[in-house]
Amino acid sequence: MIAPDLQLLDVEGLRLAQAAVTRHHYLHRPVDVRSTPEAYAVHLPTSASPVGYLIVGRPEATRCYPWYGSVEDVALGRAQVTRWQVLNLARVWLSPDVQMGGSLYSPRHLPGFHDRGGEWRSVLASTVVRALADVVVRDYLVRRPPCFLDEPYELKWLLSYCDTRLHRGTLYRAAGFELHRTNERGLQTWRLPLRPLTADENADVCVASINNERSRAFRARRAQMVLEGVA
Repeated sequence: MIAPDLQLLDVEGLRLAQAAVTRHHYLHRPVDVRSTPEAYAVHLPTSASPVGYLIVGRPEATRCYPWYGSVEDVALGRAQVTRWQVLNLARVWLSPDVQMGGSLYSPRHLPGFHDRGGEWRSVLASTVVRALADVVVRDYLVRRPPCFLDEPYELKWLLSYCDTRLHRGTLYRAAGFELHRTNERGLQTWRLPLRPLTADENADVCVASINNERSRAFRARRAQMVLEGVA
Protein backbone atom coordinates (compact mmCIF):
# COMPACT_ATOMS: atom_id res chain seq x y z
CA MET A 1 0.00 0.00 0.00
CA ILE A 2 1.18 3.53 -0.78
CA ALA A 3 2.49 5.20 2.39
CA PRO A 4 2.14 9.01 2.54
CA ASP A 5 4.71 10.98 4.52
CA LEU A 6 4.23 13.90 6.90
CA GLN A 7 6.81 16.69 7.17
CA LEU A 8 6.79 19.03 10.15
CA LEU A 9 7.24 22.48 8.64
CA ASP A 10 9.44 25.38 9.68
CA VAL A 11 8.27 28.99 10.00
CA GLU A 12 8.25 29.56 6.24
CA GLY A 13 6.49 26.27 5.67
CA LEU A 14 3.83 27.24 8.20
CA ARG A 15 3.32 30.50 6.33
CA LEU A 16 2.80 28.59 3.08
CA ALA A 17 0.39 26.18 4.77
CA GLN A 18 -1.59 29.06 6.25
CA ALA A 19 -1.78 30.69 2.84
CA ALA A 20 -2.94 27.44 1.23
CA VAL A 21 -5.75 26.81 3.72
CA THR A 22 -6.82 30.45 3.49
CA ARG A 23 -7.20 30.06 -0.27
CA HIS A 24 -8.64 26.56 -0.45
CA HIS A 25 -10.11 25.38 2.87
CA TYR A 26 -13.85 26.00 3.24
CA LEU A 27 -13.27 28.35 6.22
CA HIS A 28 -11.03 30.58 4.05
CA ARG A 29 -9.02 31.90 6.96
CA PRO A 30 -5.70 31.01 8.59
CA VAL A 31 -5.40 29.37 11.98
CA ASP A 32 -5.21 32.04 14.69
CA VAL A 33 -1.56 32.58 15.65
CA ARG A 34 -2.61 32.88 19.30
CA SER A 35 -3.23 29.13 19.23
CA THR A 36 0.53 28.60 18.56
CA PRO A 37 -0.08 26.57 15.39
CA GLU A 38 2.26 24.06 13.81
CA ALA A 39 1.82 22.59 10.34
CA TYR A 40 2.62 19.40 8.49
CA ALA A 41 2.89 18.94 4.74
CA VAL A 42 1.48 15.76 3.20
CA HIS A 43 3.82 14.15 0.68
CA LEU A 44 3.35 11.17 -1.63
CA PRO A 45 6.16 9.03 -3.08
CA THR A 46 4.79 9.75 -6.56
CA SER A 47 4.42 13.53 -6.22
CA ALA A 48 7.17 16.13 -6.05
CA SER A 49 5.06 18.75 -4.27
CA PRO A 50 2.92 18.57 -1.12
CA VAL A 51 -0.61 17.34 -1.75
CA GLY A 52 -2.06 18.78 1.43
CA TYR A 53 -1.52 20.37 4.84
CA LEU A 54 -2.56 19.61 8.39
CA ILE A 55 -2.40 22.38 11.01
CA VAL A 56 -2.70 21.86 14.76
CA GLY A 57 -2.80 24.34 17.63
CA ARG A 58 -4.13 24.93 21.11
CA PRO A 59 -7.94 24.91 21.47
CA GLU A 60 -9.64 28.29 21.46
CA ALA A 61 -11.60 27.43 24.63
CA THR A 62 -9.40 27.29 27.73
CA ARG A 63 -11.82 25.00 29.57
CA CYS A 64 -14.46 22.42 28.71
CA TYR A 65 -15.67 20.81 31.94
CA PRO A 66 -15.39 18.05 32.96
CA TRP A 67 -12.94 17.26 30.16
CA TYR A 68 -10.18 19.88 30.40
CA GLY A 69 -9.37 23.08 32.24
CA SER A 70 -6.60 24.70 34.26
CA VAL A 71 -4.01 22.97 36.42
CA GLU A 72 -6.06 24.09 39.41
CA ASP A 73 -9.22 22.62 37.86
CA VAL A 74 -7.52 19.23 37.64
CA ALA A 75 -6.28 19.47 41.23
CA LEU A 76 -9.83 20.28 42.40
CA GLY A 77 -11.42 17.51 40.32
CA ARG A 78 -13.31 19.84 37.98
CA ALA A 79 -11.41 18.60 34.91
CA GLN A 80 -9.74 15.36 33.88
CA VAL A 81 -6.77 16.95 32.10
CA THR A 82 -5.31 20.43 31.69
CA ARG A 83 -5.83 22.56 28.62
CA TRP A 84 -2.10 22.15 27.92
CA GLN A 85 -2.75 18.45 27.31
CA VAL A 86 -5.20 19.00 24.46
CA LEU A 87 -4.50 19.91 20.84
CA ASN A 88 -6.89 21.03 18.14
CA LEU A 89 -6.64 19.62 14.62
CA ALA A 90 -7.60 22.99 13.20
CA ARG A 91 -7.23 22.40 9.46
CA VAL A 92 -7.17 19.39 7.17
CA TRP A 93 -6.75 20.32 3.52
CA LEU A 94 -5.99 17.95 0.68
CA SER A 95 -5.50 19.01 -2.91
CA PRO A 96 -8.27 18.27 -5.46
CA ASP A 97 -5.61 16.20 -7.26
CA VAL A 98 -5.92 13.50 -4.56
CA GLN A 99 -9.69 13.67 -4.21
CA MET A 100 -12.20 11.72 -6.28
CA GLY A 101 -11.82 12.65 -9.93
CA GLY A 102 -8.37 14.17 -9.40
CA SER A 103 -5.28 13.32 -11.43
CA LEU A 104 -3.70 11.37 -8.52
CA TYR A 105 -6.85 9.60 -7.36
CA SER A 106 -5.84 5.99 -8.01
CA PRO A 107 -4.24 3.00 -6.24
CA ARG A 108 -0.99 3.90 -7.97
CA HIS A 109 -0.70 7.07 -5.89
CA LEU A 110 -2.88 6.73 -2.79
CA PRO A 111 -3.66 4.24 -0.01
CA GLY A 112 -7.13 2.79 -0.35
CA PHE A 113 -9.39 -0.24 -0.74
CA HIS A 114 -12.05 -1.72 -2.99
CA ASP A 115 -15.54 -1.62 -1.50
CA ARG A 116 -18.12 -4.40 -1.80
CA GLY A 117 -19.19 -3.05 -5.16
CA GLY A 118 -15.65 -3.22 -6.47
CA GLU A 119 -15.15 0.54 -6.49
CA TRP A 120 -11.78 1.77 -5.29
CA ARG A 121 -11.82 4.34 -2.48
CA SER A 122 -8.99 6.43 -1.03
CA VAL A 123 -8.15 6.40 2.68
CA LEU A 124 -5.52 9.13 2.39
CA ALA A 125 -7.27 11.57 4.73
CA SER A 126 -7.77 9.15 7.61
CA THR A 127 -4.29 7.69 7.08
CA VAL A 128 -2.52 11.05 7.41
CA VAL A 129 -4.63 12.10 10.40
CA ARG A 130 -3.72 8.88 12.22
CA ALA A 131 -0.07 9.42 11.28
CA LEU A 132 -0.24 12.96 12.66
CA ALA A 133 -1.71 11.69 15.94
CA ASP A 134 1.29 9.40 16.32
CA VAL A 135 4.03 11.98 15.72
CA VAL A 136 2.48 15.15 17.14
CA VAL A 137 2.80 13.98 20.76
CA ARG A 138 6.53 14.60 20.54
CA ASP A 139 6.81 17.11 17.71
CA TYR A 140 4.53 19.73 19.20
CA LEU A 141 6.08 19.65 22.67
CA VAL A 142 9.61 19.87 21.31
CA ARG A 143 8.65 22.75 19.03
CA ARG A 144 6.49 24.42 21.73
CA PRO A 145 8.05 23.23 25.01
CA PRO A 146 6.14 23.28 28.32
CA CYS A 147 7.17 25.98 30.75
CA PHE A 148 6.78 23.95 33.93
CA LEU A 149 7.91 20.35 33.93
CA ASP A 150 6.38 19.78 37.38
CA GLU A 151 2.89 20.33 35.91
CA PRO A 152 1.03 18.00 33.49
CA TYR A 153 2.20 18.62 29.93
CA GLU A 154 1.98 15.30 28.09
CA LEU A 155 -0.59 15.56 25.30
CA LYS A 156 -3.61 13.37 26.00
CA TRP A 157 -6.21 14.33 23.39
CA LEU A 158 -6.49 15.54 19.81
CA LEU A 159 -9.81 17.28 19.17
CA SER A 160 -11.42 18.64 16.05
CA TYR A 161 -14.67 20.41 15.23
CA CYS A 162 -17.22 19.47 12.58
CA ASP A 163 -19.93 21.77 11.28
CA THR A 164 -22.80 19.37 10.55
CA ARG A 165 -24.28 21.84 8.09
CA LEU A 166 -21.31 21.08 5.83
CA HIS A 167 -19.84 17.74 6.91
CA ARG A 168 -20.91 14.41 8.40
CA GLY A 169 -17.78 13.58 10.41
CA THR A 170 -16.82 10.72 8.11
CA LEU A 171 -13.10 11.50 8.34
CA TYR A 172 -13.13 11.50 12.13
CA ARG A 173 -14.91 8.16 12.34
CA ALA A 174 -12.47 6.64 9.86
CA ALA A 175 -9.49 7.99 11.82
CA GLY A 176 -10.73 6.56 15.13
CA PHE A 177 -12.14 9.71 16.77
CA GLU A 178 -15.11 9.54 19.13
CA LEU A 179 -17.96 12.05 19.11
CA HIS A 180 -17.72 13.98 22.38
CA ARG A 181 -20.56 16.46 22.06
CA THR A 182 -22.87 18.36 19.69
CA ASN A 183 -23.90 21.89 20.63
CA GLU A 184 -27.15 23.69 19.93
CA ARG A 185 -25.78 25.06 16.64
CA GLY A 186 -24.93 21.60 15.33
CA LEU A 187 -21.18 22.00 15.86
CA GLN A 188 -19.70 18.65 16.82
CA THR A 189 -16.57 18.09 18.89
CA TRP A 190 -14.68 14.93 18.01
CA ARG A 191 -11.74 13.67 20.05
CA LEU A 192 -8.99 11.07 19.76
CA PRO A 193 -6.91 9.77 22.69
CA LEU A 194 -3.19 10.17 22.09
CA ARG A 195 -0.47 7.69 22.93
CA PRO A 196 1.94 8.39 25.80
CA LEU A 197 5.45 9.67 25.19
CA THR A 198 8.24 7.14 25.16
CA ALA A 199 11.08 7.67 27.64
CA ASP A 200 13.34 9.02 24.87
CA GLU A 201 10.63 11.36 23.59
CA ASN A 202 9.97 12.67 27.08
CA ALA A 203 13.69 13.31 27.49
CA ASP A 204 13.63 15.31 24.24
CA VAL A 205 10.75 17.42 25.57
CA CYS A 206 12.52 18.06 28.88
CA VAL A 207 15.70 19.16 27.12
CA ALA A 208 13.70 21.45 24.84
CA SER A 209 11.96 23.02 27.85
CA ILE A 210 15.20 23.55 29.74
CA ASN A 211 16.81 25.26 26.75
CA ASN A 212 13.82 27.24 25.53
CA GLU A 213 14.09 30.99 26.17
CA ARG A 214 10.36 31.47 26.75
CA SER A 215 10.16 28.56 29.18
CA ARG A 216 13.17 29.82 31.11
CA ALA A 217 11.62 33.28 31.35
CA PHE A 218 8.34 31.92 32.77
CA ARG A 219 10.19 29.77 35.30
CA ALA A 220 12.29 32.74 36.39
CA ARG A 221 9.19 34.90 36.75
CA ARG A 222 7.47 32.30 38.92
CA ALA A 223 10.57 31.85 41.07
CA GLN A 224 10.76 35.62 41.62
CA MET A 225 7.09 35.72 42.63
CA VAL A 226 7.70 32.97 45.16
CA LEU A 227 10.65 34.87 46.61
CA GLU A 228 8.62 38.06 46.83
CA GLY A 229 5.79 36.17 48.48
CA VAL A 230 8.13 34.73 51.09
CA ALA A 231 9.63 38.14 51.70
